[in-house]
Amino acid sequence: MNRFFSKFCLFCLVLVFVSAFLFAGGKKETASTVDLSALTMEQLIEGAKKEGHIESVGMPDDWADWGSSWKAVSEKYGLTHFDTDMSSAEEIQIFKVEADSPTKDIGDVGHAYGKIAIAEGVVQGYKPRTWNSIPDWAKDPEGRWILSYTGTMAWAVNTNLTGGKIPTTWKELKAGNYKVSVGNVVGGASSQAMVIGAAIAYGGGLDNIRPGIEFFKDLAREDRITGAYGAEPLGRGEIEVCANYYDYSCLGWKERYNAQNTNVHLEVVIPQDGAITTGYCLIFNKTAPHPHAAALTIEYLLSDEGQIDRARGYARPIRNIPLPPDVQAKMLPSDQYRNAVTINDADALTKACQEVGRLWEEEVIPLIK
Repeated sequence: MNRFFSKFCLFCLVLVFVSAFLFAGGKKETASTVDLSALTMEQLIEGAKKEGHIESVGMPDDWADWGSSWKAVSEKYGLTHFDTDMSSAEEIQIFKVEADSPTKDIGDVGHAYGKIAIAEGVVQGYKPRTWNSIPDWAKDPEGRWILSYTGTMAWAVNTNLTGGKIPTTWKELKAGNYKVSVGNVVGGASSQAMVIGAAIAYGGGLDNIRPGIEFFKDLAREDRITGAYGAEPLGRGEIEVCANYYDYSCLGWKERYNAQNTNVHLEVVIPQDGAITTGYCLIFNKTAPHPHAAALTIEYLLSDEGQIDRARGYARPIRNIPLPPDVQAKMLPSDQYRNAVTINDADALTKACQEVGRLWEEEVIPLIK
């Protein structure tokens, strides 16, 4: 399922549920006041097993191979799991909407959204035992958000629809008359990173995203922005160039769809004149209904085993750990990344993404046919 598809109906149901629950005078038990970071692993495991369940948002099985991690957590600790697929903005919103009757424990949001989650007051801090091996730039000092992996913006090109042509730069993409999938630019972190990449290609950057907005305004005027995006329409052969996802998603789709011998043949490229490398961070709901299970899951996701799960899903682990040879061999050649710009400044990224979302809504959406 596409994690960036807007789930308006979901929010309507949540609001109805919360309103009805509060009207009835009920209030679900929320996160305990215990300092989870001070507990031993044995205590965490004991508490998690009593809770028996972990509920996530924006962490579906087919994104960076979360599925392997959920299977491991279930087998190791006996936890059942359920995920609701959402964009970064929607994840923070659901934590906020459900504050008095929470159902969600943890989420995975774009780097730019970690500080937004703090500002909204919906997250709590937690420092796993691998804390010291996580780079300082990749974590909030109090553990309220922690990057667990990074990715680089990439394109998945269905060569069956492009006549075998594969654009390798933004300029080639524009000149080639390709129809482009852009996703949820108003609230989706990866779609916003896509616009920043286009801005870089035309002389801009985090402090000047205007060239990226103008690029897509031109595509919109030419009717070259498709409303279809994500794994399902890509797999049905409805998308020429999927431009709003990271390398790990695109490579996973390539592995899956090309093996099916359908009308889809994907090639994955990093745009050589404008791509950013950034990450997604774990956030821990301040009112998580299963706090021990959530803390224990974060421990696993940032352990060596959990980090290798991300690499098996083509993402780059945030911790510097050796990868099995078969996993390392699956990655794109290193020369594809030679021009990618790594973003370490969360404040600058947050500001740029907010500006992208605002300008897209004001200037690009009205032009999309």
